[in-house]
Formats: sequence, structure tokens, C-alpha cells
Amino acid sequence: MAAGRPIQPASLISPRSLSSDSGVLTIHSGNSFKADFEDSSTPLSPSSAFSVSSIGNIEHSFIDALLLCQWDNILGPRLEHVWYVTGRPQPHTNILRFVTSQVLSGEICRDIHSSQVDFKFFDIPDKGVIIPAFIFSAHGSTGISLQSLALIIPNSELTLYLHQVDLIHSWFTRIVAKLRVLCAKKDFGTSGLADLSSWLWSCMDMLSSLQEGGLPLKIELNYTAFHFTHPHELEFLRLIVASHLMTFGRSVVIGDSAEKVNVLVYTLGLFCRDGERFCSRAALKGRNWPYFQDLCVQGCIKNLDGSSNLSVRDLLCSQYPTTIIDVERREVTQSSPAADHRRLSHETLIKELKELYEGEEGYGGGPSRTFQPVNVPESLVKELIDEIFKLPPENGVREAYIRHFMHGLQRRAFCIIKYIEGDVLSGSTGNRVSSKRLRQDLNLLLDGDFRIVLAAADKLKPGIYQYMLGERRYDNEYLPNMADVL
Repeated sequence: MAAGRPIQPASLISPRSLSSDSGVLTIHSGNSFKADFEDSSTPLSPSSAFSVSSIGNIEHSFIDALLLCQWDNILGPRLEHVWYVTGRPQPHTNILRFVTSQVLSGEICRDIHSSQVDFKFFDIPDKGVIIPAFIFSAHGSTGISLQSLALIIPNSELTLYLHQVDLIHSWFTRIVAKLRVLCAKKDFGTSGLADLSSWLWSCMDMLSSLQEGGLPLKIELNYTAFHFTHPHELEFLRLIVASHLMTFGRSVVIGDSAEKVNVLVYTLGLFCRDGERFCSRAALKGRNWPYFQDLCVQGCIKNLDGSSNLSVRDLLCSQYPTTIIDVERREVTQSSPAADHRRLSHETLIKELKELYEGEEGYGGGPSRTFQPVNVPESLVKELIDEIFKLPPENGVREAYIRHFMHGLQRRAFCIIKYIEGDVLSGSTGNRVSSKRLRQDLNLLLDGDFRIVLAAADKLKPGIYQYMLGERRYDNEYLPNMADVL
């Protein structure tokens, strides 16, 4: 769990209000909460009772509430639990029930024994909300049932949500996988609810950090290492940018001070697309954020003892491998080889679920692993850095040259995609495109150049990297069922 105050266990069916000392989780009985909105004379049916929690200590949020819903074969869609975000408007009970009905409608014929997690999205302008929802099956009080985790977001935040939808999807997919194990293992109404609340709090803390320390869409050159006020060794700078591009634009910069860290964070931000900057975060003095899974670029400040809040498990569970940059040590490493990352991610998720089921919930430590050093010859970034320092720093010339470089990289990526598609469709190369011939034809002879362009192509057409260099294809969205876990 991310840094924060502990969450106390709470009961779904407690007849009186329970509050934790931390302020992160507050539970009320469903009936007493319901009376705040509706006439107390209105009779309550079993399907109308639900419990309520509040997620506190979140300074910035565009999410109003989170819902846990369940399909009942007799009563139909049921709202089980609601998490309100402290400081945000609380949706009316009628909206909560409307959302519950919408996200579970049309799912009556679904195979509840499937391990697949489906995603639904609703834009409801007349109610002023958008609803992302994750549909899955899990053990309930009456056996395996259909359930859903849904978010209630104001319609005015649609643009921001669309920029961060892949990030939210990645986090909630992992949360759902762990939730299904919890439902099968123990009484969800006691410790299970507290565990789920802590995971949701971590996700909200991650989204809040993007609002608080997010990168601007236009990064000024004087904040980066390409300005003379922030000199860096050219070889170190080349290694940082090259590794960042090889790891699909995913990097974490760690250091003792926010100022030194942010110089490199903003430098790498120049090599991000606009959508990726919405999923990137600088370091802030006094905010000791941990490493957050699947952010594009993020800065982390070391602890007083020199250690860093990097979870190896979170690094391996990310969608892409990550470049780790240590400012003080001048070290650049990668969390895992890109060709093996999907396999390692799959194995790490399986291990995490097994440990959760067996009661060994060591989320923070994760597996012990040595990061991979970056020592790959390349010429694309080297030529870029040599040429960029020959240009004047005024009038946005260097920024424009970097944008031109990124456009050229994208065109090379399109060439790789079309080259592979053409060879596969023609059948001239059998089942596999020759990597050696492809590199010769596209003048990507150095291994680093080929990996940089191939990573850019994979972001445009996922699976290209694994097809060319991987040994086996792993589906990131595959979630093991209980037979796999046990």
C-alpha cells in the first residue's frame, strides 16, 4: 500500500457507525445513511440496504465515488458498498441505484466461471456523470456471482479521464484480481473490505499526485538538462534518453532533492506525447511518494537513510519495463529486459495472488531482483544530443528540434509496422519476419536503434515488440482463475 495511515477493519452489516482514527475509512450502516436522502417513512427492501465508507487524505480528486455492485438472482442488481471521496460532492442515492442497474444490465447470460474482466463505459449527460465500470465474477455470500467496481466521475472531467483511462484500467485490473482472491478466502465484510479500501486509497493517492505534481503540457527548456543552467554529462544524458525510449517511455528518477530530480523528469517529459504527460509527475519537496505502477515519468525522493520507495513487485507488474535513474550515483538501469517483461509480469501477478491467498501479503517488498544495466550501442539519441547543443537555446529552437526527432521516430515506427504487415500478408517469410533483414532494410543496424524504434512501434500497435524479439506471447489482460492460483 502507498504511504498513508492504516485502515481499520469494518463490517458491512454493523448496526451502528464505525470510524477509524485515521480518517481514511468511515463506515456507516446502509439504512442510517439512506435516511439522509429519502423520506424516513419509505419502506426499505433488502435490495436497498448498502454500506458506506469515505476515502480521506486525498487532496486532489476528480472521482466523486466508487461503487461495489453485485448481481442477485432474485433481487437483481444490488448496491453493496459505496466509497465517497472526502471533499467531493456526494452523488444522490437515486444516481447510485441508476449506476448499479446500468453496469450490471445485460449480464444475466454471462458465464460466471470465466476469469475475464470486462470493461464498460457510460457517458450520461442528463445526469452529469460518466461511469467507467469493471465487470467480473467472484465469490459472494451465496456462491460465485457477478460483481462490478464502478467509478462516478463528473461529466466535466471527461477529457482528463480519457487521458488517464489506460492508467486507471491497469490499476483496477490488478485490484480486481486481488479482490477475487479475497472474496474466495475470507469474509469480505470484515478484513476483506478494509483490504479493498486500502488498495482503492492507493489508487486515489496516485491520481491525486498527478493533479498535484503533474507535468505541464508545454515544458520550458530552462527547466531541463538541455539548458546551460543545468549542465549534465552528455554521455549520462544520452544514456537516460536512450533507455527511456527503449522502455516504451516509462522512467522513474530518484534522488536526494526534488530540484535535481525534476531537471531530469522535465527533460524526459520533452520525449513524451501530450497524453503521456497527463500520466507523468514531478517530485515535490516534502511529499515522499513511492513508485506508482504504470506512470510514464515520475520523480521520487529518497528516504533520509538513502533508500528509495521502489517496489520491485510494482515495477514488474507494470505494463512496460521501467528505466530507473539514480541522480546521485549517476546510474541508469532497467527493471527487466523488454522481451521478457510480459512473462515476468505474468509470473509476478500469479505469485502475488498466491501469497494473498496463503496469508503472506508482502506487497511492498516483492521478489528480490537485480536491475539490468543499460549497455546497448545506439546512434539515434547520440546524434540528437550532439546536434541539439549546437542550436541556440532561445526562441524554442531546441524544443522544436526534439519534437521533430519524435515525429521522425514515429515515422520509422510506422515503417516497421507496414514492413511486418506486408511480409506477413505476402507470406514470403513464413511465420516469422527476419529481424536481421528488417534492420538492414530500414538502416537500424545498431541494437539500441532497433529497440528504440521497435518500442515506438509497439505503442502504436501493441504486440510488435513481442512478435519480433519475444519468445512467447503473454496477454497482459489475462487474469488467472482460482484453479490457476491454487
